[in-house]
Amino acid sequence: MLKKKWAMTTMALCLAANTVLLAACGETSSTQQTGGTASDTPNQEAVKQEQSGGEEAGADLNGKTIEIATYLSGDTLNAYKQVIADFENETGVKVTLDEYGEDYESTMKTRMASNDLPDIFETHGWSLIRYKEYLTDLSGEPWADELNKAALGVIQDTDGKLYTLMTTGSCLGTAVNVTVCEKAGVDPWAIETWDDFNAACEKIKAAGFTPIANYFTSAGALANANGSWLSYEGAQFNDNEAMLNGTWDWADFKTILDYLQTWFDNGYLYADCGTIKQADAIERCARNECAFIVGIGTSYQTAVTAQNPEVVMAMIPICASKEGGARFCGIGEGASFGIWKDTKEMDACKAFLNYVSEHADGINSAAGEISTLPCQVSKSYGMSLMEEMESHYPDVFYDNLWDRKYMPSGMWSVFQVAAGMFCEDQSEESKQEVIAYLKENYTDLYEAAQE
Repeated sequence: MLKKKWAMTTMALCLAANTVLLAACGETSSTQQTGGTASDTPNQEAVKQEQSGGEEAGADLNGKTIEIATYLSGDTLNAYKQVIADFENETGVKVTLDEYGEDYESTMKTRMASNDLPDIFETHGWSLIRYKEYLTDLSGEPWADELNKAALGVIQDTDGKLYTLMTTGSCLGTAVNVTVCEKAGVDPWAIETWDDFNAACEKIKAAGFTPIANYFTSAGALANANGSWLSYEGAQFNDNEAMLNGTWDWADFKTILDYLQTWFDNGYLYADCGTIKQADAIERCARNECAFIVGIGTSYQTAVTAQNPEVVMAMIPICASKEGGARFCGIGEGASFGIWKDTKEMDACKAFLNYVSEHADGINSAAGEISTLPCQVSKSYGMSLMEEMESHYPDVFYDNLWDRKYMPSGMWSVFQVAAGMFCEDQSEESKQEVIAYLKENYTDLYEAAQE
């Protein structure tokens, strides 16, 4: 029996834990828009208002009460409370706000079991995977056509239905120090595959820089890039069905470990990658010592340029595992709100979400993530990086975080432990131990989820 308590760090491919993007308001680019409302006719708008029970019906809502559950905290929670207070003042609706904090997951599971849910609750990444059967289809709401493609890649069901209003999101790509790349003669926009990435790393190393600043500490994980080998269009393997039905044997994971070994063997990583923290990686990048960090959001670039405004940073997608494969970014729901399908106050709930969609600037700014709706404030640095990436990679696609979509709940910490194992030892024997450890925990967690 393998131990299930190893020192925590991360595994597989795509550092993701500290992946918060800047508040990203302003006009979205044409590559992000999924269809605006500017061309809607007045009749179409009237139909949408009728479908949504818009806030013009405020007089009819006066005196109604709705319950909202949140896991938000800090400045983001305060901004959300202000939107709620303004909504109450304008409509006469009374809002009861349940602040569950760290107990959110366990409390919501209990309430789902008893089919007694809040009228509105935050879906925080699980609108399709966990909560769909309890939620109302919101695809007919007036804000649905304004969501950009980054949001739709995560929250739109295969039949086009939406179950949550996603106002902010986190986006995982690969951070690039363009200044270092230029000094090494590397064009980061030409990187398509992991072979291309390694070729770029070789040139960067030869020029005297550290190619990859990824660190194997704290709550970040390389796991979310596994889809480039295992899940997405043009990947080397297509193991999705087996992953989701609990039968995956993890044999194909060996290919990922073999690739990661090249980072160690070729000296692309810092020698202390097993102990450094994110703050160390930021500081080293700000000194123009390193080029890439895989699987991080643009909060990283923001922190680097805050320390050294002269550094030019960019973001590219997660690479494809072979020529013609998909290049993608992992997206996580940020501040996202769904309506319980059995609520007795549907009109008031839809009016609230419509109100939030039009007054989300404060929430977005406080959250420090990308905005998935058009906003009135100026475009953020993070959104500018995202749009620059799309101009070079127009076919980039957005999908839910890989571990969240394909792994049972609880695997995140398992990948962290596996990373520590592999960081210490990249031998063939160690690879087999890592795979056995991952498979054992995956099987246990999958079976527990079926109970």
